[in-house]
Amino acid sequence: MSKPMHAFAPVLLLLLGMAAIPSMAAKPAAAPPPTFTNRVEFTTDGDGRVREAKVIGAPTDATNATVQQALLKKARDWRFEPFAWQGKPAASTFTRFIDVEIVPTTSGGFALRVKGVNKFKFAYLGPDSLPKEEGIRYEGKHGQYLMVFRVDADVEGRPVKVERALPDNRFPKGMDALVARKETMLQGWRQPPAVVDGTPVACARVYVMQVRPDKIGLRVRDDEQGWYNDIDMARLLPKEVEQVRAVMAATNNVCPPPRMVTVIEGTLL
Repeated sequence: MSKPMHAFAPVLLLLLGMAAIPSMAAKPAAAPPPTFTNRVEFTTDGDGRVREAKVIGAPTDATNATVQQALLKKARDWRFEPFAWQGKPAASTFTRFIDVEIVPTTSGGFALRVKGVNKFKFAYLGPDSLPKEEGIRYEGKHGQYLMVFRVDADVEGRPVKVERALPDNRFPKGMDALVARKETMLQGWRQPPAVVDGTPVACARVYVMQVRPDKIGLRVRDDEQGWYNDIDMARLLPKEVEQVRAVMAATNNVCPPPRMVTVIEGTLL
């Protein structure tokens, strides 16, 4: 919904100040809408309904305070996939980083629009320097390849084992360097403890990565990758979706969070 003008006073002052600057010969590109990223802790019941939602961390300013209030009001209505632990429905507690942007309305005011879940905001506590992907070439036919890793984590969220679940066939020559880099990254990717029914648990996470080399063997940069509960399944091929779901079905004690069912991208708060 639209917000009153005074709620966005800091942003309006910034925009007015920018407008007062004399224009140069070439007009600069329009600045992107101001975006606020907030960490929200959810507790869901076994059926995927939100039992509780709260923002972790104080607002950075008065505008973000308004964003947080509107975000929490809406977040309580979001739905997630049902979650089960050891075969039984269970409550799960987890965090999500949500991006919200401030956009102008046709009436001259401003509104809050959800950009989506920021899947790259994680507590990465691994090595400061990782093997670089740049320069890795793949010798083989042009196509699309899928890698799926299973990561076992202890009760403190530390990875204790990383294994490649897919593929069971050979990669094009040279792709082993990318596999090694990804395994190194996952071995250091510590996350907050997984909480089930109020208790931290050891569990397993699944990481999915598409690799689409171009015709000269360089990796295409718009491939889909991330934890299973974050990736856009619509970007995978139907066969890949089946493969990923098969890995999930064969994985015991899957960590929360469950995948979000509610489509939040582009919605107004």
